Amino acid sequence: MIDLLLVHGTTITMDKERRIIHDGAVAIHQGKILDVGLAKDLKMEYEAAQTIDCKHHCILPGLIDVHGHGGHSMFKTIAMENLEQWMPIMTNTYNHFVTDDFWYYEGKLSGLERLKAGITTGVSVIGSTPRADDPIFALNHAKAYNEVGVRNIVCTGPANPAWPKLYSRWKNGKRITREIEYEEVLKGAEAVIEALDHANDDRTRAFITPFVIVTSIEGSGPTPPSRLHQLTEHDRYQARKIREIAKKYKTRIHSDAFGGMVHMAIQDKDYALLGPDVHLQHCRGISFDEVKILAETGTKVSTSPSVTQMSARTPIVELMELGATVAISTDGTSPSTSFDMFQAMRKTQLVHQAAMRDEHYLPPGKLLEMVTIDAARCIGWDDEIGSIEIGKKADIITVNLKQAHLTPETMHVHRLVYQAVGSDVNHVIVDGKVLMSERRVSTVDENRIIEEANAEALETIERAGLAKYMAPTKYFWGSTRSYVDEKRFDENDYLFTITKEEQL
Repeated sequence: MIDLLLVHGTTITMDKERRIIHDGAVAIHQGKILDVGLAKDLKMEYEAAQTIDCKHHCILPGLIDVHGHGGHSMFKTIAMENLEQWMPIMTNTYNHFVTDDFWYYEGKLSGLERLKAGITTGVSVIGSTPRADDPIFALNHAKAYNEVGVRNIVCTGPANPAWPKLYSRWKNGKRITREIEYEEVLKGAEAVIEALDHANDDRTRAFITPFVIVTSIEGSGPTPPSRLHQLTEHDRYQARKIREIAKKYKTRIHSDAFGGMVHMAIQDKDYALLGPDVHLQHCRGISFDEVKILAETGTKVSTSPSVTQMSARTPIVELMELGATVAISTDGTSPSTSFDMFQAMRKTQLVHQAAMRDEHYLPPGKLLEMVTIDAARCIGWDDEIGSIEIGKKADIITVNLKQAHLTPETMHVHRLVYQAVGSDVNHVIVDGKVLMSERRVSTVDENRIIEEANAEALETIERAGLAKYMAPTKYFWGSTRSYVDEKRFDENDYLFTITKEEQL
């Protein structure tokens, strides 16, 4: 007797032949896919402990979100009116105002969000710029994801210079601030990888993640060619240390990159953070020379849709046409996105069609590849997830088509990409275990997660003084363009020193 049989669904396999099996079925046993075929054949072949009737449903691989940020689910839309200062505001909050338990409660919330949107594997960079001064943050986040049941790739590593930096922990309601050296952060990242990579029956993995691949130029956007000179000693030293850690633990490298960084990184060919074991998020504003480097080195790329693509585009069409693997990511839920990969597919198509001024780019089939099998390739896990094939891990979702906005039941991939939303996901299965059935999650108490996350978020908002970034401006109603009508952001608010009490 097998464990589970899904029957009578339109099965979109994403296998090499991209088979779509109408009235299809999937047999699951001991956490893996045992068979895929027609419902009438598999029903005769197998007796199952549990059978799920998927009539009027699509059966497809679990969605894979290859880049997001741990922490962001607690701060949705905060500082939207101060977008130019959003990064320092959030980085300061993560570095000085969150408790150790924050990472657990936020992990529970973001894991639940992803689960209910059909994401069975999600990447979490700990913080905005990675925070690795203590392993507890990543460990708590991963513990939460494991309780929810979703696969989680924890990413942490060093932030950009200058070093040393000040980081704070909270003990018994008091802030304790320490000066942290660069080498200590590397040790913290190593401890995370050692503890979490391939943990929890391989539902948890850990990648080494410097903030960006070149530290000496603009960290959050493209750098003009006139400023692209030579790598600094720290650039070269960091590349070597990241390579050493990746090799030591046989793990992968994940980082951000923007225009100019690829050109700079390749100067150090022996240790460049490029290659088949590297996955780079954003890559906005890279030149065609850099596109060729990424394709030639086999570096994987992911991109999230936003209006910034109009001014500094990620050239995903050029990358893919030269043979590079490109995936779609959400980039997390703050400041103003969601974990809805269906919306992410549509937004990606829209912004790149607009940027290319050609509505024929990125057909639905390609978009679905970019959140399933191509996404699995990005994170080096395509041997086990990303498609419905015999022998792969049973990470599968179903989408309920028996709804007005998804009727008629024709052109199923088009229907998913153009009309479906995350809340249309009806069942979620990870490692052969049904985590959500008829949108009811069985692994955790949803109400408790929401209540605890709300309480922790409100405490953090008060502690960090974020309320001023939540209030609407006088231009909120009735205006066609927003302005901030008072000074909210002051750099002096983010200058920390170690008090005598903390030194003691």
